[in-house]
Amino acid sequence: MKVRISSEARRYIAREAEYLRERSPAGAARFQRIVARACRQIGTFPESGLTDSIVSIAGARRITIEEYLFDYDLADGVATVMVIRHARNTPTVLIEDDTDYEEPSRE
Repeated sequence: MKVRISSEARRYIAREAEYLRERSPAGAARFQRIVARACRQIGTFPESGLTDSIVSIAGARRITIEEYLFDYDLADGVATVMVIRHARNTPTVLIEDDTDYEEPSRE
């Protein structure tokens, strides 16, 4: 399957690669390999990603390659990588706007 990378995901790749190049050229090269590996996996096994409530885009799928999360959408025979994030930058708890944190009454 053809894999496209959204402009938002491309900007993330550029920022992350620059950040890593400044600190560790080996880390930047590793990141580029992770992105290539994710694109190969998505292209070869497009339905391998998880689909559940933690994916940031409704109806999208997520794969994790090492410590990076790749959210992508499948449409018209094309997989589009919409969002890429490092796991450290991802909220682990989703809180609903109407969550009630009070103790239930014991009447």
